[in-house]
Amino acid sequence: MQIRSIDENKYQAYLDSIEYADFLQSVEQSNKLKSNGWQVEYLQFVENDVVKASAMIGIIPLMKVFKYCYVPRGFIMDYHNKDLVSSVAKVFKEYLNSKGIVYAEMDPAIQLQQRNQDGDIVEGGFNNFDVVENLKSSGFLQLPLKTGYDLSKECRFVSVLDVKDKTADEVFKGFISKTRHNIKNALKNSVKIRELSRDELSILKELVNMSGEKQNYDTFTLEFFENEYDHFKQNVKAYMAYLDVNEYVSNIEDGIKKETETIERANETLKENPYSKNSQNRLKIATKNLESLQKRQEEAKEIKSNCSDELPLAAAMFLFYKGEVYYLSSGSNERYKKFKGPYALQWYIIQKTIEEGNHTYNFYGISGLFKPEEEGYGVFDFKRGFNAVVHEYIGNFILPCKPFIFKIYNNLKHIC
Repeated sequence: MQIRSIDENKYQAYLDSIEYADFLQSVEQSNKLKSNGWQVEYLQFVENDVVKASAMIGIIPLMKVFKYCYVPRGFIMDYHNKDLVSSVAKVFKEYLNSKGIVYAEMDPAIQLQQRNQDGDIVEGGFNNFDVVENLKSSGFLQLPLKTGYDLSKECRFVSVLDVKDKTADEVFKGFISKTRHNIKNALKNSVKIRELSRDELSILKELVNMSGEKQNYDTFTLEFFENEYDHFKQNVKAYMAYLDVNEYVSNIEDGIKKETETIERANETLKENPYSKNSQNRLKIATKNLESLQKRQEEAKEIKSNCSDELPLAAAMFLFYKGEVYYLSSGSNERYKKFKGPYALQWYIIQKTIEEGNHTYNFYGISGLFKPEEEGYGVFDFKRGFNAVVHEYIGNFILPCKPFIFKIYNNLKHIC
Protein backbone atom coordinates (compact mmCIF):
# COMPACT_ATOMS: atom_id res chain seq x y z
CA MET A 1 0.00 0.00 0.00
CA GLN A 2 1.14 3.51 -0.83
CA ILE A 3 0.07 7.00 0.21
CA ARG A 4 -0.77 9.40 -2.57
CA SER A 5 -1.07 13.12 -1.92
CA ILE A 6 -3.80 14.72 -4.02
CA ASP A 7 -4.97 18.28 -4.55
CA GLU A 8 -8.20 19.86 -3.35
CA ASN A 9 -10.03 19.36 -6.64
CA LYS A 10 -9.28 15.64 -6.74
CA TYR A 11 -10.31 15.24 -3.13
CA GLN A 12 -13.59 17.07 -3.81
CA ALA A 13 -14.19 14.86 -6.84
CA TYR A 14 -13.66 11.81 -4.63
CA LEU A 15 -16.13 13.13 -2.03
CA ASP A 16 -18.66 13.74 -4.79
CA SER A 17 -18.31 10.12 -5.91
CA ILE A 18 -19.13 8.52 -2.56
CA GLU A 19 -22.45 8.29 -0.76
CA TYR A 20 -21.45 9.45 2.70
CA ALA A 21 -18.90 11.75 4.31
CA ASP A 22 -19.13 13.86 7.44
CA PHE A 23 -19.06 17.64 6.99
CA LEU A 24 -15.90 17.70 9.12
CA GLN A 25 -14.19 15.75 6.30
CA SER A 26 -15.17 18.33 3.70
CA VAL A 27 -13.02 20.70 1.66
CA GLU A 28 -14.93 23.55 3.28
CA GLN A 29 -13.83 22.36 6.72
CA SER A 30 -10.24 22.03 5.52
CA ASN A 31 -10.29 25.66 4.35
CA LYS A 32 -11.59 26.64 7.77
CA LEU A 33 -8.66 24.77 9.35
CA LYS A 34 -6.24 26.59 7.04
CA SER A 35 -7.65 29.94 8.13
CA ASN A 36 -6.88 28.94 11.72
CA GLY A 37 -3.24 28.18 10.98
CA TRP A 38 -3.38 24.46 10.16
CA GLN A 39 -1.45 22.87 7.32
CA VAL A 40 -3.89 20.66 5.39
CA GLU A 41 -3.22 17.64 3.20
CA TYR A 42 -5.51 15.33 1.25
CA LEU A 43 -4.37 11.72 1.19
CA GLN A 44 -5.35 8.55 -0.63
CA PHE A 45 -4.20 5.09 0.39
CA VAL A 46 -3.71 3.14 -2.81
CA GLU A 47 -3.17 -0.57 -3.43
CA ASN A 48 -2.72 -1.93 -6.96
CA ASP A 49 -3.85 1.48 -8.23
CA VAL A 50 -7.15 1.12 -6.33
CA VAL A 51 -8.09 3.70 -3.68
CA LYS A 52 -8.69 1.81 -0.44
CA ALA A 53 -8.97 4.77 1.95
CA SER A 54 -8.91 8.56 1.95
CA ALA A 55 -8.45 11.28 4.53
CA MET A 56 -8.18 15.00 5.03
CA ILE A 57 -5.57 15.76 7.68
CA GLY A 58 -4.58 18.89 9.58
CA ILE A 59 -1.10 19.51 10.98
CA ILE A 60 0.04 22.08 13.55
CA PRO A 61 3.26 22.62 15.55
CA LEU A 62 3.79 20.73 18.81
CA MET A 63 6.45 21.69 21.38
CA LYS A 64 7.98 24.04 18.75
CA VAL A 65 10.19 21.30 17.26
CA PHE A 66 7.57 18.63 16.48
CA LYS A 67 4.05 18.46 15.06
CA TYR A 68 0.58 17.11 15.82
CA CYS A 69 -1.83 15.66 13.24
CA TYR A 70 -5.61 15.60 13.42
CA VAL A 71 -7.81 13.51 11.10
CA PRO A 72 -11.35 14.97 11.38
CA ARG A 73 -13.82 12.08 11.75
CA GLY A 74 -11.09 9.67 10.71
CA PHE A 75 -10.37 7.89 7.44
CA ILE A 76 -13.00 7.19 4.83
CA MET A 77 -12.61 3.42 4.61
CA ASP A 78 -14.00 0.05 5.67
CA TYR A 79 -13.02 -0.18 9.34
CA HIS A 80 -14.38 -3.72 9.56
CA ASN A 81 -11.57 -4.93 7.28
CA LYS A 82 -8.84 -5.73 9.78
CA ASP A 83 -6.08 -6.14 7.18
CA LEU A 84 -7.00 -2.84 5.56
CA VAL A 85 -6.97 -0.97 8.87
CA SER A 86 -3.59 -2.48 9.69
CA SER A 87 -2.09 -1.55 6.30
CA VAL A 88 -3.44 2.01 6.46
CA ALA A 89 -2.15 2.51 9.99
CA LYS A 90 1.31 1.19 9.06
CA VAL A 91 1.91 3.44 6.05
CA PHE A 92 0.22 6.41 7.73
CA LYS A 93 2.50 6.13 10.76
CA GLU A 94 5.58 5.96 8.52
CA TYR A 95 4.38 8.93 6.48
CA LEU A 96 3.74 11.10 9.55
CA ASN A 97 6.98 10.04 11.23
CA SER A 98 8.93 11.35 8.23
CA LYS A 99 7.19 14.71 8.70
CA GLY A 100 8.22 15.07 12.34
CA ILE A 101 4.76 14.34 13.69
CA VAL A 102 4.70 12.93 17.23
CA TYR A 103 1.18 11.54 17.12
CA ALA A 104 -2.07 11.65 15.16
CA GLU A 105 -5.58 11.80 16.56
CA MET A 106 -8.92 10.92 15.00
CA ASP A 107 -12.56 10.61 16.03
CA PRO A 108 -14.50 8.43 13.56
CA ALA A 109 -18.25 9.04 13.28
CA ILE A 110 -18.91 5.33 13.81
CA GLN A 111 -21.45 4.16 16.36
CA LEU A 112 -20.08 2.10 19.22
CA GLN A 113 -23.33 0.31 19.99
CA GLN A 114 -26.99 0.79 19.19
CA ARG A 115 -29.00 3.00 21.54
CA ASN A 116 -32.65 4.07 21.46
CA GLN A 117 -34.41 7.43 21.97
CA ASP A 118 -33.90 7.21 25.73
CA GLY A 119 -30.19 6.53 25.43
CA ASP A 120 -30.55 2.91 26.54
CA ILE A 121 -28.50 0.23 24.85
CA VAL A 122 -30.75 -1.82 22.56
CA GLU A 123 -30.80 -5.45 23.62
CA GLY A 124 -29.68 -7.55 20.67
CA GLY A 125 -28.82 -4.40 18.71
CA PHE A 126 -25.77 -3.85 16.55
CA ASN A 127 -22.33 -2.82 17.76
CA ASN A 128 -18.97 -1.96 16.22
CA PHE A 129 -16.71 -3.42 18.87
CA ASP A 130 -14.73 -5.10 16.07
CA VAL A 131 -13.82 -1.66 14.67
CA VAL A 132 -12.38 -0.67 18.05
CA GLU A 133 -10.36 -3.89 18.23
CA ASN A 134 -9.12 -3.49 14.65
CA LEU A 135 -7.84 0.00 15.45
CA LYS A 136 -6.21 -1.12 18.70
CA SER A 137 -4.51 -4.11 17.07
CA SER A 138 -3.14 -1.73 14.41
CA GLY A 139 -1.38 0.46 16.94
CA PHE A 140 -4.06 3.01 17.82
CA LEU A 141 -4.66 3.89 21.47
CA GLN A 142 -8.26 4.55 22.46
CA LEU A 143 -8.77 7.52 24.77
CA PRO A 144 -11.03 6.91 27.79
CA LEU A 145 -14.71 7.03 26.84
CA LYS A 146 -16.27 9.99 28.62
CA THR A 147 -19.70 11.50 28.98
CA GLY A 148 -20.53 15.17 29.45
CA TYR A 149 -19.61 18.14 27.30
CA ASP A 150 -16.01 18.68 26.18
CA LEU A 151 -15.54 21.69 23.88
CA SER A 152 -11.99 20.52 23.06
CA LYS A 153 -13.38 17.47 21.25
CA GLU A 154 -16.02 16.83 18.62
CA CYS A 155 -19.33 15.40 19.84
CA ARG A 156 -19.21 11.76 20.96
CA PHE A 157 -22.95 11.58 21.61
CA VAL A 158 -25.49 13.00 19.16
CA SER A 159 -29.25 12.76 18.61
CA VAL A 160 -30.33 11.75 15.12
CA LEU A 161 -33.71 11.72 13.36
CA ASP A 162 -34.02 9.41 10.36
CA VAL A 163 -36.35 10.96 7.75
CA LYS A 164 -35.41 8.82 4.75
CA ASP A 165 -38.44 7.90 2.62
CA LYS A 166 -40.81 9.48 5.17
CA THR A 167 -43.42 12.21 4.74
CA ALA A 168 -43.65 15.24 7.01
CA ASP A 169 -46.91 13.86 8.44
CA GLU A 170 -45.29 10.54 9.28
CA VAL A 171 -42.37 12.26 10.99
CA PHE A 172 -44.69 14.61 12.90
CA LYS A 173 -46.73 11.69 14.22
CA GLY A 174 -43.52 10.22 15.64
CA PHE A 175 -43.01 13.20 17.96
CA ILE A 176 -44.18 12.87 21.54
CA SER A 177 -47.51 14.53 22.30
CA LYS A 178 -45.91 17.42 24.21
CA THR A 179 -43.71 18.30 21.24
CA ARG A 180 -46.62 18.16 18.79
CA HIS A 181 -48.72 20.33 21.13
CA ASN A 182 -45.94 22.93 21.48
CA ILE A 183 -45.46 23.13 17.72
CA LYS A 184 -49.17 23.63 17.10
CA ASN A 185 -49.39 26.30 19.80
CA ALA A 186 -46.41 28.17 18.40
CA LEU A 187 -47.87 28.27 14.90
CA LYS A 188 -51.28 29.27 16.24
CA ASN A 189 -49.72 32.14 18.20
CA SER A 190 -48.17 33.89 15.17
CA VAL A 191 -44.66 32.41 15.47
CA LYS A 192 -42.94 32.65 12.08
CA ILE A 193 -39.58 31.53 10.69
CA ARG A 194 -37.23 33.40 8.40
CA GLU A 195 -33.63 33.06 7.27
CA LEU A 196 -30.99 35.38 8.70
CA SER A 197 -28.48 37.02 6.38
CA ARG A 198 -24.79 37.13 7.26
CA ASP A 199 -25.26 40.74 8.39
CA GLU A 200 -27.94 39.55 10.84
CA LEU A 201 -25.85 36.89 12.59
CA SER A 202 -25.62 39.21 15.59
CA ILE A 203 -29.26 38.27 16.27
CA LEU A 204 -28.23 34.62 16.51
CA LYS A 205 -25.25 35.51 18.68
CA GLU A 206 -27.42 37.55 21.06
CA LEU A 207 -29.89 34.70 21.51
CA VAL A 208 -27.03 32.21 21.97
CA ASN A 209 -25.60 34.48 24.67
CA MET A 210 -28.98 34.54 26.45
CA SER A 211 -29.03 30.74 26.58
CA GLY A 212 -25.40 30.57 27.66
CA GLU A 213 -25.97 32.96 30.54
CA LYS A 214 -29.12 31.12 31.61
CA GLN A 215 -27.55 27.66 31.51
CA ASN A 216 -24.00 28.72 32.45
CA TYR A 217 -22.00 27.49 29.46
CA ASP A 218 -19.46 29.07 27.12
CA THR A 219 -20.77 30.23 23.74
CA PHE A 220 -19.31 30.69 20.28
CA THR A 221 -18.17 34.11 19.18
CA LEU A 222 -19.80 36.10 16.39
CA GLU A 223 -16.63 35.47 14.40
CA PHE A 224 -17.27 31.72 14.62
CA PHE A 225 -20.69 32.07 13.01
CA GLU A 226 -19.33 34.41 10.35
CA ASN A 227 -16.52 31.97 9.55
CA GLU A 228 -19.05 29.16 9.11
CA TYR A 229 -20.92 31.31 6.60
CA ASP A 230 -17.75 32.32 4.79
CA HIS A 231 -16.35 28.80 4.46
CA PHE A 232 -19.45 26.68 3.95
CA LYS A 233 -21.25 29.34 1.88
CA GLN A 234 -24.59 28.01 0.54
CA ASN A 235 -24.34 24.88 2.71
CA VAL A 236 -24.78 26.77 5.98
CA LYS A 237 -27.80 28.81 6.96
CA ALA A 238 -29.16 30.51 10.06
CA TYR A 239 -32.87 30.81 10.79
CA MET A 240 -34.83 32.73 13.37
CA ALA A 241 -38.17 31.98 14.98
CA TYR A 242 -39.91 35.23 15.77
CA LEU A 243 -43.25 36.51 16.98
CA ASP A 244 -45.09 38.41 14.27
CA VAL A 245 -46.13 41.15 16.67
CA ASN A 246 -48.71 42.86 14.44
CA GLU A 247 -50.42 39.59 13.60
CA TYR A 248 -50.32 38.53 17.25
CA VAL A 249 -51.93 41.79 18.38
CA SER A 250 -54.54 41.57 15.63
CA ASN A 251 -55.44 37.97 16.54
CA ILE A 252 -55.89 38.95 20.19
CA GLU A 253 -58.16 41.82 19.20
CA ASP A 254 -60.22 39.49 17.02
CA GLY A 255 -60.42 37.02 19.91
CA ILE A 256 -61.57 39.72 22.34
CA LYS A 257 -64.25 40.84 19.89
CA LYS A 258 -65.46 37.27 19.43
CA GLU A 259 -65.61 36.47 23.16
CA THR A 260 -67.33 39.81 23.91
CA GLU A 261 -70.03 39.03 21.36
CA THR A 262 -70.45 35.54 22.87
CA ILE A 263 -70.88 37.07 26.35
CA GLU A 264 -73.46 39.56 25.05
CA ARG A 265 -75.49 36.83 23.34
CA ALA A 266 -75.34 34.61 26.43
CA ASN A 267 -76.52 37.47 28.66
CA GLU A 268 -79.41 38.23 26.30
CA THR A 269 -80.48 34.58 26.41
CA LEU A 270 -80.19 34.47 30.20
CA LYS A 271 -82.51 37.47 30.51
CA GLU A 272 -85.23 35.39 28.87
CA ASN A 273 -84.22 32.07 30.39
CA PRO A 274 -82.11 32.55 33.56
CA TYR A 275 -81.80 28.80 34.11
CA SER A 276 -80.38 27.89 30.69
CA LYS A 277 -77.42 25.60 31.39
CA ASN A 278 -76.00 26.04 27.88
CA SER A 279 -76.01 29.81 28.14
CA GLN A 280 -74.52 29.72 31.61
CA ASN A 281 -71.68 27.48 30.38
CA ARG A 282 -71.07 29.66 27.33
CA LEU A 283 -70.95 32.74 29.53
CA LYS A 284 -68.54 31.12 31.97
CA ILE A 285 -66.17 29.90 29.26
CA ALA A 286 -66.31 33.14 27.26
CA THR A 287 -65.67 35.23 30.38
CA LYS A 288 -62.65 33.12 31.28
CA ASN A 289 -61.32 33.34 27.72
CA LEU A 290 -61.85 37.09 27.65
CA GLU A 291 -59.89 37.57 30.88
CA SER A 292 -57.03 35.53 29.45
CA LEU A 293 -57.08 37.50 26.20
CA GLN A 294 -57.08 40.82 28.03
CA LYS A 295 -53.97 39.77 29.96
CA ARG A 296 -52.32 38.75 26.73
CA GLN A 297 -53.33 42.07 25.20
CA GLU A 298 -51.53 43.98 27.95
CA GLU A 299 -48.42 41.88 27.39
CA ALA A 300 -48.73 42.39 23.62
CA LYS A 301 -48.86 46.16 24.11
CA GLU A 302 -45.64 45.98 26.12
CA ILE A 303 -43.97 43.83 23.44
CA LYS A 304 -45.15 46.22 20.73
CA SER A 305 -43.71 49.22 22.57
CA ASN A 306 -40.29 47.59 23.12
CA CYS A 307 -39.54 46.04 19.75
CA SER A 308 -40.18 46.31 16.04
CA ASP A 309 -42.63 44.15 14.16
CA GLU A 310 -40.54 41.04 14.96
CA LEU A 311 -39.77 39.71 18.41
CA PRO A 312 -36.82 37.25 18.16
CA LEU A 313 -37.64 34.07 20.09
CA ALA A 314 -35.00 31.56 18.97
CA ALA A 315 -32.34 31.20 16.31
CA ALA A 316 -29.98 28.48 15.15
CA MET A 317 -27.34 27.69 12.57
CA PHE A 318 -27.71 24.62 10.36
CA LEU A 319 -25.32 22.92 7.97
CA PHE A 320 -26.48 20.95 4.92
CA TYR A 321 -24.01 18.35 3.65
CA LYS A 322 -24.39 15.18 1.58
CA GLY A 323 -27.96 14.35 2.56
CA GLU A 324 -27.58 15.21 6.23
CA VAL A 325 -28.68 18.39 8.01
CA TYR A 326 -26.72 19.32 11.13
CA TYR A 327 -28.14 21.48 13.91
CA LEU A 328 -24.97 23.25 14.99
CA SER A 329 -25.74 25.92 17.56
CA SER A 330 -28.75 27.78 18.88
CA GLY A 331 -30.12 30.14 21.48
CA SER A 332 -33.48 31.39 22.69
CA ASN A 333 -35.06 34.16 24.72
CA GLU A 334 -36.11 32.52 27.97
CA ARG A 335 -38.38 35.45 28.85
CA TYR A 336 -40.72 34.52 26.00
CA LYS A 337 -40.40 30.74 26.21
CA LYS A 338 -44.20 30.37 26.35
CA PHE A 339 -44.32 31.11 22.61
CA LYS A 340 -42.33 27.88 21.98
CA GLY A 341 -40.06 29.43 19.36
CA PRO A 342 -37.48 26.58 19.44
CA TYR A 343 -40.20 24.02 18.65
CA ALA A 344 -41.46 26.00 15.65
CA LEU A 345 -37.89 26.44 14.41
CA GLN A 346 -37.03 22.75 14.66
CA TRP A 347 -40.23 21.71 12.90
CA TYR A 348 -39.55 24.18 10.08
CA ILE A 349 -36.04 22.80 9.48
CA ILE A 350 -37.18 19.18 9.76
CA GLN A 351 -39.78 19.86 7.06
CA LYS A 352 -37.09 21.55 4.95
CA THR A 353 -34.84 18.53 5.48
CA ILE A 354 -37.58 16.28 4.08
CA GLU A 355 -38.62 18.59 1.23
CA GLU A 356 -35.05 18.88 -0.07
CA GLY A 357 -34.61 15.09 -0.15
CA ASN A 358 -32.17 14.71 2.74
CA HIS A 359 -32.12 11.43 4.64
CA THR A 360 -31.05 12.54 8.12
CA TYR A 361 -31.63 15.40 10.52
CA ASN A 362 -28.78 15.45 13.02
CA PHE A 363 -29.68 17.31 16.22
CA TYR A 364 -25.97 16.97 17.00
CA GLY A 365 -24.35 17.18 20.40
CA ILE A 366 -25.76 15.84 23.65
CA SER A 367 -23.93 15.04 26.88
CA GLY A 368 -24.50 11.29 26.90
CA LEU A 369 -26.11 11.59 30.33
CA PHE A 370 -29.74 10.55 30.45
CA LYS A 371 -31.04 11.14 33.98
CA PRO A 372 -33.03 14.29 34.91
CA GLU A 373 -30.48 15.45 37.48
CA GLU A 374 -27.47 15.03 35.16
CA GLU A 375 -25.63 17.53 32.97
CA GLY A 376 -27.31 18.32 29.67
CA TYR A 377 -30.49 16.36 30.38
CA GLY A 378 -32.75 19.24 29.27
CA VAL A 379 -31.08 19.42 25.85
CA PHE A 380 -31.28 15.65 25.42
CA ASP A 381 -34.93 15.56 26.51
CA PHE A 382 -35.87 18.34 24.08
CA LYS A 383 -34.30 16.46 21.16
CA ARG A 384 -35.77 13.14 22.29
CA GLY A 385 -39.21 14.73 22.00
CA PHE A 386 -38.71 14.84 18.24
CA ASN A 387 -38.16 11.06 18.19
CA ALA A 388 -34.40 11.47 17.76
CA VAL A 389 -32.31 8.38 18.49
CA VAL A 390 -29.05 8.53 20.45
CA HIS A 391 -25.86 7.75 18.53
CA GLU A 392 -22.77 7.01 20.61
CA TYR A 393 -19.54 7.23 18.61
CA ILE A 394 -16.50 5.04 19.27
CA GLY A 395 -14.46 7.95 20.62
CA ASN A 396 -10.99 9.39 20.00
CA PHE A 397 -7.97 7.35 18.96
CA ILE A 398 -4.27 8.22 19.14
CA LEU A 399 -1.62 6.85 16.77
CA PRO A 400 1.87 7.44 18.23
CA CYS A 401 4.25 8.07 15.33
CA LYS A 402 7.36 8.80 17.40
CA PRO A 403 6.78 6.49 20.40
CA PHE A 404 9.64 7.75 22.57
CA ILE A 405 8.76 11.44 22.13
CA PHE A 406 5.07 10.64 22.55
CA LYS A 407 5.76 8.85 25.83
CA ILE A 408 7.53 11.93 27.19
CA TYR A 409 4.78 14.22 25.95
CA ASN A 410 2.06 11.95 27.34
CA ASN A 411 3.73 11.91 30.75
CA LEU A 412 3.58 15.71 30.74
CA LYS A 413 0.08 16.19 29.32
CA HIS A 414 -1.67 12.94 30.40
CA ILE A 415 -3.39 12.48 27.03
CA CYS A 416 -4.14 8.81 27.54
